[in-house]
Amino acid sequence: MNDLLFIAFGAGLRDGLNPCIFMTSAAFIAHGLWLRSNSLRAGWLRIIFVLVYASSFLEFNFGPAQIFILRKEFIFAAKILYFVLGVWAFILGILFFKDWFLKGPIANNCECPVRGPSTSKVMPLEGTKQRSNPFKRPAMLLLTVILGLVLSVLATVWPINNYIMLLGNEAFLKGQWQAVMPLLIGYVFTSMWPLWFVWAFLSIKNLRPSLLKIVCASVFFTASSCVIFIFK
Repeated sequence: MNDLLFIAFGAGLRDGLNPCIFMTSAAFIAHGLWLRSNSLRAGWLRIIFVLVYASSFLEFNFGPAQIFILRKEFIFAAKILYFVLGVWAFILGILFFKDWFLKGPIANNCECPVRGPSTSKVMPLEGTKQRSNPFKRPAMLLLTVILGLVLSVLATVWPINNYIMLLGNEAFLKGQWQAVMPLLIGYVFTSMWPLWFVWAFLSIKNLRPSLLKIVCASVFFTASSCVIFIFK
């Protein structure tokens, strides 16, 4: 059992270096900035995003859903979508890098969005109250779940460790999910180590905004460049 845990941990560390998890990390950063721009707390929604992503990743890689994800039509559509996401990540990387390089006006916040004419907000007059949209939180929750689900489905394009794949599929066919589920969960959460690094970095208090912007730009540029490996 200890040998299997070591194998799952080592395979997770190795498989964490893949284009899909880097794109997920870039989307994770954009998701947090988007929540902040809508004056919502990112913490609990990030937890939901990670749980949805991990559970869906298990389902689509080790369950009957493989029947659908191995189809040529799905792989072709996923690659096209990854290409679009790669362009999006490259543009955001340029915006973050430009803002850091030019040292424009930035808010003293560890998760401040890119500032610009289109993102400036008009402060309400003193004594007035802003109307809160009662549908904002449910809508953000739904979009967070959809984002985690879509990214986990796309992540199936990149092949995972063959031994872990065989172990999970054999357990499913033999009805022995309970025996190997801890190993598969350990593998999935270990393979998400780039996402844990990004989350830990964004959680640092009193983080210099310039450092945040250059790290975000690096993540977006890395995610964009890694898309090339998906088309090989």
